[in-house]
Amino acid sequence: MGTLDRTWRLYKESFNVLSADVEILLFPVMSAVAAIAVAASFFIPLYRIGAFEAIHSGTAKWDDYAILFVWYYFNFFVVIFFNAALVGCANIRLSGGDPTVGDGLRIAAARLLRIMAWAFIATTVGVFLQSLRNRRNLLGSLLGGALGLGWTLITYLMVPVIVVEDLNMTNSIHRSAELFRKNWGEQVAGSFGFGLLNLVLLLPGLALGALLWQVDRAAGVIVGVVYALILAVVTSAVKGVFTAALYRYATSGQAPQGFSADLIQGSLNRGSQRGWQ
Repeated sequence: MGTLDRTWRLYKESFNVLSADVEILLFPVMSAVAAIAVAASFFIPLYRIGAFEAIHSGTAKWDDYAILFVWYYFNFFVVIFFNAALVGCANIRLSGGDPTVGDGLRIAAARLLRIMAWAFIATTVGVFLQSLRNRRNLLGSLLGGALGLGWTLITYLMVPVIVVEDLNMTNSIHRSAELFRKNWGEQVAGSFGFGLLNLVLLLPGLALGALLWQVDRAAGVIVGVVYALILAVVTSAVKGVFTAALYRYATSGQAPQGFSADLIQGSLNRGSQRGWQ
């Protein structure tokens, strides 16, 4: 079974679980709205005081970069918080429950300190990796890319680990890395396959927008943007459901309700047989 075909089947199974709790779609929306509000609260003042121009010209002071780091942190925090709420609801559904938006928010709020700590670690590592990728030599760029890939994979299950197991940061990272070593195959499909599939699903909306552009440019732009936003919300929610399902399988050895055991197990076994133990 090809990677894209397997990802599509996992996408459909995750979507079927999501369809039982469509209110979960609110979490990506709330995350996007909050992220935009956070960005506006930082970028508008920074633009007015000329911080961006100073950074571009190389005359910025340390406090300009410090403010950008704080924005980067709050952006990570917002994304992780609502992702934790989504994963919490998905975990309840996969356990046979009937979650509400309030349940998700309460779960995320109960892990607030863990989420704050993980957001700080993710922000610090992200800034470091970006600095490597921005170097003008090929070696630095390659090193930054390789380290970024490894970091993404070993921390792929950090949110469900935080939500379900409530470990400290050191143990949470070790736990996520441990689950990756055992089950790396489908984590790769989930981390990158969903991104590729999202691009494929985006094409019809872009094509429709392009056709409408020939008739009415405003209508073409509106249709294309709305389609892309809806797809981003759905894909984000589907990926959250899949992450919760993958975590449950990785920790229990059994496919959660709504997922095919042969699909998940076969993918994971193929991954583990190639090494990474």
